[in-house]
Amino acid sequence: MHLHWGWLIVIYLFLGGLGAGAYLTSYAAGKGWLGNSPALKRAGYFMAAPIVAFGTALLVFDLGQGLKKPWLLIGLLRNITSSVMTWGVYILALFICVGLVVAFFTLKKKAIPKGLEGLGAILALATCAYTGLLVAVVEAIPFWNSFAMPILFVISAISTGLSITILVANIIDRGLATDEYKTTKLHFYLVSLEIVLVAFIFSLANAGNKGAVAAESAGKAISGDLALWFWVFLVGLGLVIPLLISAYGIRKLGSSAHSGHVQAAAGSSSSVAVHEEHGFAKVLLLSDAFVVLGGFVLRYVVIFAALPIWNGTLS
Repeated sequence: MHLHWGWLIVIYLFLGGLGAGAYLTSYAAGKGWLGNSPALKRAGYFMAAPIVAFGTALLVFDLGQGLKKPWLLIGLLRNITSSVMTWGVYILALFICVGLVVAFFTLKKKAIPKGLEGLGAILALATCAYTGLLVAVVEAIPFWNSFAMPILFVISAISTGLSITILVANIIDRGLATDEYKTTKLHFYLVSLEIVLVAFIFSLANAGNKGAVAAESAGKAISGDLALWFWVFLVGLGLVIPLLISAYGIRKLGSSAHSGHVQAAAGSSSSVAVHEEHGFAKVLLLSDAFVVLGGFVLRYVVIFAALPIWNGTLS
């Protein structure tokens, strides 16, 4: 059986979710849901549209005819009632346009119109969902054809978008000027959901509930030639380690905030405690890098493990 999609699609799916997730992170930060972090409010808006635009360009490359006969892509716009690809063209185009305008307002330090900012958030969420729906609707590949796949891609997009925005925000501010407790807590919930969804999708397929071809696809990831990528880079580095760090971080940062109030009330400070907090902040950043890596490997495994029902031959 041969593979239908390759590396360009993997990168496109990753960048589409990453950029959309980054936008949602800045939107949430702007609403005050992630604490008071000026850098976090800006970083995602700066990255979102360029990242998604680059990913979309790769999609055009993958289509083949997009370079040789670009006018054929216009045909996609006519099939809006039945083609998921057509939905994606509209969603991506609108999101990139809105994202660029929002980035311009952010760059000029001007107030972003609330309607425009909200529209961008809706389109960002739609972009996250579309990257998963694009594979889930392919009935010829039973491993992909699951209602849980778009949900997994949405959660992963938000998780990786949050991580990349925190990493860039840290560079902008030269230090984590954000509410680490809130972002760490959100990380814990997102990674927990990812683990549940990955376990559900792969175990269900591996058990043969979606047919022999889906079981073979899951087997490639769990015990086949993709096992190293699945267990070490996705499950280990991309999910389990960030989950453990987040769980520890919630406890540590929660207790640190409490002790900080006590010290402030007593009029004392501890340089040792401050040093420890800076050290743990670096651990959180490393965890964010692992989350981004895991998001990429997730899409790599999902795409390259997939096997079609029919391989295009008669034997």
